[in-house]
Amino acid sequence: MPIDPANAGELANIAREVGAEVLEGTLRYPSESGSWQLGDVDLGKYLDRYRDQRLVLILAPLGGVEKETFTCGVCGFVMGELQECPRCKLAVEDAAREVERRVQELEQLFEDIEEYLEWGEKPEE
Repeated sequence: MPIDPANAGELANIAREVGAEVLEGTLRYPSESGSWQLGDVDLGKYLDRYRDQRLVLILAPLGGVEKETFTCGVCGFVMGELQECPRCKLAVEDAAREVERRVQELEQLFEDIEEYLEWGEKPEE
């Protein structure tokens, strides 16, 4: 049964204070060497350091595997899957609409100027 992550964090801090090592991460099998892996640590290799020693092993299950997230490198938006960032996509679309609006305003301004200049150029009689 999972325990509260805050309680697990407190237990880990107490363990560190008394000189124990604390490993945290998702438990997976198999690792690259075919052993169990906790986070980035291959447990087979890690536990080999303690062969023939008395140990106390404390496991604090925090629940199921957390879903992997992806963060946009531009705006920092966190997404549940690797995809085009929806926030950046909307920002680009908004910027494109604003550019189009400004282009239309400038085109209208140039037309108005052109009409004004043509109006001022009356042929001499």
